[in-house]
Amino acid sequence: MKNSKQMCVVLVVALVVLGAYQHGKLNADSAVAPAKIGVVNVTKVLENCQKHKQWQEKMQQEQSGIKTQFDSMNKELEALQANLKLHTSGSASYLKLLGELSEKSALMEAKNKFYQEKVSVEMQQWTEGLYQELLKVAGDVAKDKGFDMIIADELLDVPAPSLRDFMLTIKTKKLLYYNSQYDITDAVLAAMDEVK
Repeated sequence: MKNSKQMCVVLVVALVVLGAYQHGKLNADSAVAPAKIGVVNVTKVLENCQKHKQWQEKMQQEQSGIKTQFDSMNKELEALQANLKLHTSGSASYLKLLGELSEKSALMEAKNKFYQEKVSVEMQQWTEGLYQELLKVAGDVAKDKGFDMIIADELLDVPAPSLRDFMLTIKTKKLLYYNSQYDITDAVLAAMDEVK
């Protein structure tokens, strides 16, 4: 009986040791290796890729055309104001010029407001599309280089334009240090320029 109890104890201990070994082996087999993390300066890529530079040139040409149009409208308004001074206040010709001046001023103000809104919407749409493309390209470059994860880095402008801007940057900047060997910004920028 004593032998059978000892046998049971030895068997139980052996099973516990075997279970612990198997559990440890399973944990070791399922353990994930440390992630290889890369870094990309999103602003640098977005501002310096060829697509963005071409879009900026197009926008500058459009702005130049709008400026020419507004300069012409301003000259018309100035001519109307000068002509208005030559007429007697309250006369029919004065009132006619005053009406024309008011209409052209309102039209110019409406066009200006429309243009500002149009530019804002176009900039947002362009930036969102370019950012989506950046995410795809960064993922492709990361896979090619064997990275498991990419973290965005943003440059901190010092001195900042205002304390509010500086505090906002501090609150949103999450990456404080990294070894430059993990920076794949230039590779992502080059890949962005290759995308048609």
